[in-house]
Amino acid sequence: MRTLSKTLVGLAVGLLAFLVAGVAVTAVLDPHIWPSLIVGVPVAITVGLTAFLATVAMLRYRDHRRAGDLDIGVVAAYRAAVVAVATSGAVVLLGTAAVVFGVGELGIAVLVFGLPACVLVAAGVAYVTVRRTVLAGQPPTA
Repeated sequence: MRTLSKTLVGLAVGLLAFLVAGVAVTAVLDPHIWPSLIVGVPVAITVGLTAFLATVAMLRYRDHRRAGDLDIGVVAAYRAAVVAVATSGAVVLLGTAAVVFGVGELGIAVLVFGLPACVLVAAGVAYVTVRRTVLAGQPPTA
């Protein structure tokens, strides 16, 4: 798959994730927070960007794996993408649950500020960990 195709597929997935996350979080928080869109938009942006980057990394990994030329960078980016998506989902669920179950300020802080920080830190740690643990001269494992 060409780079342009990967980017277009990533944009489509990112846009879909942006819309779904934005609408879902805004709708769930609407009875609990008056301007729920103020919380829904940052969450949607973070989830959409995470989905875009994860899709591109996963498609790149798939292409390199089919060709049989996996390198450390591709495997590290793939694993960082998986960790970022899992972290994003978990933090959105926990932050939304905190707002719904009465801990509003904490939930809003988690969603608006904690989500981007958690995704960046988790993906960065996963990437660096994979790069440091793969021994030089050995092909990375899937």
